[in-house]
Amino acid sequence: MNPEIECSSRQSIPRVLYIRRIRANREGFAKIKVELQIDTSTRYASVGISSDGASIVEIGWRSERNHSMELVPAINRAFAQARRGVEDLDSVLVASGPGGFSALRVGMSTAKAIASTRSIPLVAVGTLDLEIEPFEGMGARVCALISAGRNRLYVGVKDPADTVVKVDLQQTAEFLGGLSPSTIYCGEAAPDLAAEMSARLGGSFRASLSAPPSRRASALARLGYRKLQAGETADPATVEPLYLRSSQVSAAARRWGVRQ
Repeated sequence: MNPEIECSSRQSIPRVLYIRRIRANREGFAKIKVELQIDTSTRYASVGISSDGASIVEIGWRSERNHSMELVPAINRAFAQARRGVEDLDSVLVASGPGGFSALRVGMSTAKAIASTRSIPLVAVGTLDLEIEPFEGMGARVCALISAGRNRLYVGVKDPADTVVKVDLQQTAEFLGGLSPSTIYCGEAAPDLAAEMSARLGGSFRASLSAPPSRRASALARLGYRKLQAGETADPATVEPLYLRSSQVSAAARRWGVRQ
């Protein structure tokens, strides 16, 4: 039996939206090391297990109570699906925000604790990077949207020539006033703005409007492993989630290496 992460009596298994398991065919699978993915940026959360950036298992759910009650049981479920335990981990890959204040802290603190306890690398990946990743390589600017509450949006933009995602916090009205027909819009908040964007852009409207969840642990596996291979790891003792406030965008972006 594979060791699990210890759960408290108050933690509960979340109502899962999807479980995706890929049967591994590679020789010697029983001996390989794996990566753990954790994304609690918003109400739509996910965890996953991968090997060399290739997803083995991913589990997603809509948080009904709070992430602190649901995250560890979900991680243990992913371990069980992958037939792995915490002792098999080679690294931890975590979504670093922006997103909900409390939600982000749950995922980040859990990732930091596992990485520190196991003395393994921790990699932080921007949440808007995860939203954009499926649309890279399409030869167009991609703009990812996550709700920031109070008629505000977390906005991430990446042009084809960019190597990083430009991150901003905008009023919804400000964002709608700057729409472009050449941009692909995506992200968790895109479906909520579809009618307004369509009215403004008409037939030129390009967007991914699938119902949430719009982020997958497999995207975190790919981007996180790429950063791991490049040596772009985070210090568990000092790394913090990316919280965007209008007065903090520039400072936060500099801390996480995002060019303005």
